[in-house]
Amino acid sequence: MGKRPTIRDVALRAGVSVATASNVVNGNRPVGEASRRNVVAAIEALGYRLDRAASALRGQSTRLVGMVVPDINNVFFAGLVDRVEREAERDGYDLLIASSSEDPAVERRRVEALIARRIDGLVVVPARDDSLRSLKGDDRPRLPPIVLLDRGTESAGFDTVRADCEAGGYAAARHLIGFGHRDIAVLAHSEHYQNIAQRIAGCRRALCEAGLEGRERVVCGGHNLESLRGAIEIELHRADRPTAIFALTNICALAAIKAARGLGLEIPGDVSIVGFDDFDWMFALRPYLTTVAQPVDDFASSSWGLLMRRLSGDAADAENIELPCALKVRESTGPARSRLKAVVEAHL
Repeated sequence: MGKRPTIRDVALRAGVSVATASNVVNGNRPVGEASRRNVVAAIEALGYRLDRAASALRGQSTRLVGMVVPDINNVFFAGLVDRVEREAERDGYDLLIASSSEDPAVERRRVEALIARRIDGLVVVPARDDSLRSLKGDDRPRLPPIVLLDRGTESAGFDTVRADCEAGGYAAARHLIGFGHRDIAVLAHSEHYQNIAQRIAGCRRALCEAGLEGRERVVCGGHNLESLRGAIEIELHRADRPTAIFALTNICALAAIKAARGLGLEIPGDVSIVGFDDFDWMFALRPYLTTVAQPVDDFASSSWGLLMRRLSGDAADAENIELPCALKVRESTGPARSRLKAVVEAHL
């Protein structure tokens, strides 16, 4: 086996100084485009790999960023990881990914393990809104820059990125009210998340403006698909069943669709459904799902941009970024059954 190439070998092949080659590898200082291309070509030709352990021991950048999400199997969080990883790849960083399984204790262990790897920075979707609050009491100088994404966005001292969920909930409810729906079931995992509470608040604001204050039915079914389906089925079995369901996550939307079809209800003829988040499956099967789309790409670019600013030495006060959602109207929403009947009778 040949000798492992060093940064000196890279510099010699590229025709630049060791300092210039190191700056390209570690991103410590800007390098001219021609020199950067020569160094990158030398790295590829030699098969050079950064010794991250040695860099960490020297107190240098490891070009590693950690990311912790509540559930890597959830398509929303998996999508966030994918987008952030693209940002990292573009800037020459590798992403270390961990899942907290929605458990704050597990999350804390994952965060500590990543910090022990001498990561340069950390992006976290917290298991609970306040689950990282205890970090504020730790020895902050030892912590890398941290950005909180989607949840925990009112945690003092942290950079945060979130969606305007209140406006998203308002838009969804206004859409349903416009179709004549007066009995709306709001399906959620739990009300004890800030972003979920904001979606419910937006729905309530729209109902209040329409003179329907208190007409929403908030149904919490936990994190399991089948428990959510069972919870919304109870509402759909009632004599005064809701004519519309506002499902506050993609899992809730799946549960609502499964419950309606299991009971033989037509969508949207018998019950309209609005989801939250936007994925390929939502317009792969008929009826295509009306949904509130969160700005996943902007989540990734904004959180990564904040992290890179901190790594470049920006010590300004913590920044809180709020991004807009967009209502995507498709086929799963329509007039409430009572309105359909009135329209038919009006034309007889």
